[in-house]
Amino acid sequence: MLNLVPGTLDGHYLARKSLLVLFFLSTLQLAGEVPVSPETTPLFSSSEFTGRRERVLESLKRESPEGAVLFIRSPRARSYSNDIDYPYRADNDLYYLTGLANPGVALILSTEEIEGLGNTVLFVWPEAVPEEVLWTGPRPGPDDAARISGVARESVLETDTIPETLRTALGLSRRHGIPHAHHPPSHTKQSGATLYFDTGAAFDPGKSLSPGYAFLIDTFGSAAFHLGLQSTANIIAPFRQIKSPAEISAIKKACSATCRGLKRAATLLRAGIHEYDLAASLEATFRREGASGWSFPSIVGSGPNSCILHYQKYDRRLQDGDLVLMDVGAEYELYAADITRTFPVNGKFSPRQREIYDIVLKAQQTAIDILRPGLPFKSVHETAKNVIAGELVRIGLIESEVEVRTYYPHGTSHLLGLDVHDVMPIKELQAGMVITVEPGIYIPEENLGIRIEDDLLITEDGYQSLSTGAPRSADEIEAWMRTGSF
Repeated sequence: MLNLVPGTLDGHYLARKSLLVLFFLSTLQLAGEVPVSPETTPLFSSSEFTGRRERVLESLKRESPEGAVLFIRSPRARSYSNDIDYPYRADNDLYYLTGLANPGVALILSTEEIEGLGNTVLFVWPEAVPEEVLWTGPRPGPDDAARISGVARESVLETDTIPETLRTALGLSRRHGIPHAHHPPSHTKQSGATLYFDTGAAFDPGKSLSPGYAFLIDTFGSAAFHLGLQSTANIIAPFRQIKSPAEISAIKKACSATCRGLKRAATLLRAGIHEYDLAASLEATFRREGASGWSFPSIVGSGPNSCILHYQKYDRRLQDGDLVLMDVGAEYELYAADITRTFPVNGKFSPRQREIYDIVLKAQQTAIDILRPGLPFKSVHETAKNVIAGELVRIGLIESEVEVRTYYPHGTSHLLGLDVHDVMPIKELQAGMVITVEPGIYIPEENLGIRIEDDLLITEDGYQSLSTGAPRSADEIEAWMRTGSF
């Protein structure tokens, strides 16, 4: 998926897509083609989340020797309409540190022990009462949260204790405000502590308070205006860049489900079907393969729509001679895949389509070949861009290489992880990173758009492709579609 992300999803779009997926699944079921979904065994143990918190705490101590408190809370569910919510998506950093993906969760990490609670305090909603279970199902209560996260049970509290616990951790109270530097309160060592907390927006004069700032003022009163605030990303993002073996396994499973989805969708390719047939097939396959769904709304564009970078309407009927571009990704335990393939609808590239396809493939492979630890991240894009620029001059599509953005307007690579465009504070490749390589050429006047994208794990001596399950070269794609050997 490209780095330019569209805005909030339209509600009608979500509803339409859900209906299409249900229709496709019902069609398969009537034909007796729906296998039982595989059971998903959690990849992450509580010890993994405990280790992550320990590393973050050590980083807090190094970065803030006078003391620090990190506080993260789960986002609220977003309303779709009246009393209906969108499907819930957890905060990535909170999930990274706790393994909890439900609403009503918060976490405090403190460099100084909080009396009776230690350095880590987890907050959750209480056990769901029967009426709640009837409507929305069970949710992890304090005992489940302790088991999943590895936080000691005595340090798992209910969410109504957050304000007082946070005030205690920072040595502040709403009544007394910020302690004077020469007269710190006797009950804490954290009076000069930095608070790592994302407020959601700057507090600018004349503008309404963000929910984050409103929370701080409600919790600390006037003392909130004097807090030393830092973003939680400053501490957590460097750790999220390097993936653990369990994280790599989750991404591999997401990639496998995505490749199978692409193969399944390709079996449907023929003139007369609609883009929504392909989108429904893709996303149904993700679920059958054990994924929780997509990591971003699928991009499925045929003919002229292949030149729209984030096309998501799915309403065009495929025609003979079209190309169809599918930029899609499954999500497995919140970890994303992001793979793009471009197919000829009739199974064979035209000479012009193959000419452009081979240029994109050459640019991609040249960029992949340089991947190694220590490589500046920007080199991936520069390498692919230079190949495409030179080739477009050679075939006469542009007169000068500086015009390359006319037909190649986006970046080549981004990190992959809990976000499909994952955090990257360190701008140099390191072993354990997972990145995409996705050059493309888009010629609207010819209704011709081609993008090829693969997911690569950076290893100690180079790279490993995680998306080999879907054919990549023009010859492989044509042979694959001709023989039907999916």
